Amino acid sequence: MSEKHLQTGDALPTYPGKLRLFAMRFCPYAERSVLVLNAKKLPYELVFINLDHKPEWIFKYSPKGTVPALEYEEGKAIFDSNIINVYLDEKYPDISLQSADPLRRAQDKMLVENFASAQSAYYTAAFNSQALQPSNVENYHKGLELLQKEIETRGTKFLNGDEPGLVDYTLWPFLERFEALPLLGKSEFAFDKDKYAALIAYMNVMKSAPAVQAYRLAPETHAKFTESRAKGDPDYNMLDSSDTVCCMRPRKKKE
Repeated sequence: MSEKHLQTGDALPTYPGKLRLFAMRFCPYAERSVLVLNAKKLPYELVFINLDHKPEWIFKYSPKGTVPALEYEEGKAIFDSNIINVYLDEKYPDISLQSADPLRRAQDKMLVENFASAQSAYYTAAFNSQALQPSNVENYHKGLELLQKEIETRGTKFLNGDEPGLVDYTLWPFLERFEALPLLGKSEFAFDKDKYAALIAYMNVMKSAPAVQAYRLAPETHAKFTESRAKGDPDYNMLDSSDTVCCMRPRKKKE
């Protein structure tokens, strides 16, 4: 098993004859698509990319060199996690991750949109702390409060219902990373156990979802990568254990 990130000068691995996702191991947007692939139990290969020294061929699949990008046929790809995930859910409908109700689908999209301010505050706190303002902390907690209110209003195990769905897998990667902020000295971003009881309970059940268990990382691991990136030398290969790009299927959690 390898989590090596390919970089400038590295050859493109041979096409595996199945879905192939170009990603970065610590990217929350790429994780969204990994979770959807896992949840839908689709066979796929995962190829990690060094985003600071990108291999030349990644631009064939993603014009801006961003991840994730999904190669759905040899040499043909789509990019952007939202586009990829809706495509996967519609292309492979056996395990549906979206509500059949158009209104609920719209509500899910609005929830994700409203949570964007918390995501933006996270990036400032994690990677640009010198620019951190009280308004960032305020926006972060507003986002958490809105999410918790929605969790309480829906009254279901997951936002999608009895099983996690696209809305859950879209929000989760950031919640996973939020837990690393106090470890980076950002105590103002911690989850207060009393204030966020419902949100914390939701996060705990998300951690038990098989698709999440197969890929999530511990807060300490996210903190370690964040520190390396904030210093200008991101340690992309901190989890690598061999020289072979892995064929990814749902697997045991890495800590």
